[in-house]
Amino acid sequence: MKKVLFIFFALFGMLNASLLHNKISDIIGYSEYTKNKNIINVLFQDENKFLAGGELNVVAVLEELRKNGLLKFKFVDPKDFILEFRTNELSLSSVYIIKNVLNSMGYQYYFIQNIEKNSKENFLKISIVLNTEYKVDPILLSRELNKNQVRVLDITKRDNEAWFYKIDMKNAIASDALFVATDEKISLPKPLKPYLIQIDRASEINITSKKLDNWFPYIVFYDDKLNPLYVIEKQDTFSGIKSAVPAGTKYIQIGDLYNLVNIKRGLTLVIKG
Repeated sequence: MKKVLFIFFALFGMLNASLLHNKISDIIGYSEYTKNKNIINVLFQDENKFLAGGELNVVAVLEELRKNGLLKFKFVDPKDFILEFRTNELSLSSVYIIKNVLNSMGYQYYFIQNIEKNSKENFLKISIVLNTEYKVDPILLSRELNKNQVRVLDITKRDNEAWFYKIDMKNAIASDALFVATDEKISLPKPLKPYLIQIDRASEINITSKKLDNWFPYIVFYDDKLNPLYVIEKQDTFSGIKSAVPAGTKYIQIGDLYNLVNIKRGLTLVIKG
């Protein structure tokens, strides 16, 4: 019996080691892996450091590679770099959160190449293209996703210009949302992007602009998955606006139909129960 258990654990250890080294080779490329095989063997000798719940912790692997100068991000010339996300969350919140994460990392210029929704197999695939001199740092990206309670399950790459992220978004939140309590009055500062407000329960919203501003209201009510429920857009200036809050509203985005400079002095907001 002891011999059987020994063989089992030995095979289990060999499998984990194989998965670990296959992942390292995939990330840095086979030629770099071969060239640095000796130092990689030393760095990753304790395979348990790179496991979480019996599964490979790819972010920990990336951190060890970067710490030891084995993870390179710079291209020789600017290139189109593809980020592809595959997630188990089919709602629009996936797109919103991924875009928000990229914006928080300083990426403003990119385009969504493709969104593929597969309800039968329950996944959403989002492909984003950036023209850049550097690959998007997978460690920083993973940390920003984690702030939104998005779990990175795996990271792979097709080649040097295309990285693939398998992510779990079932508990994802919009981390940039400002929570406003019922019957609370709040003064919103100058916006750098449209405000995103999170509410609990509400029947009415009351928004007023500041003197000297010329506000063209653009307001979107979303459910908890950031699916739009109702939109208000006005092509005339308003000093204030009052609206019923649709049932099921969790988030409210507030901006200007034309340009945020029109509300550069901020807005005042009251949520009523």
